[in-house]
Amino acid sequence: MHLSFALLLSTAVPAQPAPLSNLDFGSGTLTNWEGDGFNVFTQPYAAVTSADVRARRTGLLHRTFVLPRDAGAVIFRAAAFRPEGVEPGGALEVLLEGAERKMAPRFYRSEKGLKAASTILPDVKGRLVEYVWNVDRFAGQTVRICILDQDERPGCYLVCSGFTVVSRDEFNAREFGDHMLRLCREQKLVPVERFDSKRFMSISNAEEGFTERQLLYCETMYDLFFDHFRRKKFAIREPRERLMVAIFDSQTGFEAYMGQRMPNVITGVYHPPSNRLVVYDFAQNRGFREGTEKFREKVKTIPATLEGKRLISAFSREVRDVRDDANIGTIMHEVAHQLTFNCGMMNREGDVPAWLAEGSACYCEGTDNGQWLGIGEANPMRAMTLARQGKGEGPYNPVRSMIQDDDWLKKGNQGGVLLGYAQSWALFRLLMEERPEQLRKYLTTIYPRKTPDHRLADFVECFGDPDRLDIRYFEYIKEVVKEQAKLPK
Repeated sequence: MHLSFALLLSTAVPAQPAPLSNLDFGSGTLTNWEGDGFNVFTQPYAAVTSADVRARRTGLLHRTFVLPRDAGAVIFRAAAFRPEGVEPGGALEVLLEGAERKMAPRFYRSEKGLKAASTILPDVKGRLVEYVWNVDRFAGQTVRICILDQDERPGCYLVCSGFTVVSRDEFNAREFGDHMLRLCREQKLVPVERFDSKRFMSISNAEEGFTERQLLYCETMYDLFFDHFRRKKFAIREPRERLMVAIFDSQTGFEAYMGQRMPNVITGVYHPPSNRLVVYDFAQNRGFREGTEKFREKVKTIPATLEGKRLISAFSREVRDVRDDANIGTIMHEVAHQLTFNCGMMNREGDVPAWLAEGSACYCEGTDNGQWLGIGEANPMRAMTLARQGKGEGPYNPVRSMIQDDDWLKKGNQGGVLLGYAQSWALFRLLMEERPEQLRKYLTTIYPRKTPDHRLADFVECFGDPDRLDIRYFEYIKEVVKEQAKLPK
């Protein structure tokens, strides 16, 4: 089921019901607020102001309350007014404070989206500026809003509207939608629509059937991911919020979202800061299209015999399988990233080694002949990369080099990156099969890490000497190559 996202955005955000009554100053009074120095007005909108035509004074309003458990943001409008030529002086501020005097991060809405706001800005053409506090980490806790005027100079005052609490899902959907609508407008892309499934929300300009299939794969991965890792005794929890997926009809849209031209081998990404995954239809991949064009030219030279028709049919099936493998493998890989970073397995604000992040995603992605094989099952594509390396293209990376840094990924060499993905898959799969208890301990150990300083020490603590592990690791690579790689006969 889906609907036009433009229509969705035109719907007003509902006000927070009791017990947060009068958080929006809708009563025209300061009921439930404490302090003085501010007056309420209700036209043309409900707000408070520290402007005083009789005498200059400072003011402070504050209110303490408990945020709902599903709160994602608190939205308000405000402006700092000062006479022309008067520089900022005393504080004209609006703050949200949590436990231990921790302040919620504040942003203002610009034409380019949300930007960090270190101060309350002047009005824009007579209009208050919209601000957003990200309160995800304060949800369910006691917080205090402070509206402050400490500027005693004549003509300096603050105006602040009421406050609206919105849920994580509501806030994420609005920001995601604003971003996609702005992107389509600026880059002249095909318009987007919103598609909803049980636990995912997609904004897509791809064909409806393709989008719905991708969301079906996301839902399939969700169910099987939690079943698989819980059976393996991993302590994981389901995400608190609906997960966001951007789907494009072409590589052009994907690159517009990423803000740069992307290599043909990158067919999707998971973006930890925004917690969104981004994919596109591989049928519009430049490399794939060049290959299919060459195939079409070759078809013209094939005789119209029975054998020729069989050859054309075989090539056509292979093209379809390549497209399906890429589309399915990409969505399964990226949604596996999204789940590992939202279930408590990995910390998207922490230091997660690339081998671990990519190895776990590759562990979930395996496809063959256009079919997904399942979590922890064979992965012929990665096995083939390992097979080619083993046939004389160079040595494998030792475990020590994989765990100490992410150079294999950062250097950008395509062959080295693909080998790194394949080796990461093999290492993660080996540990899942033969050392799951140590792997669970390792994930717990590294979860709070913010920098890579402890990478080697953490690995050694959980798995022992990585140089000794190399012996079994390289044996295991040979085993998966023999079992899974589709080598020419």
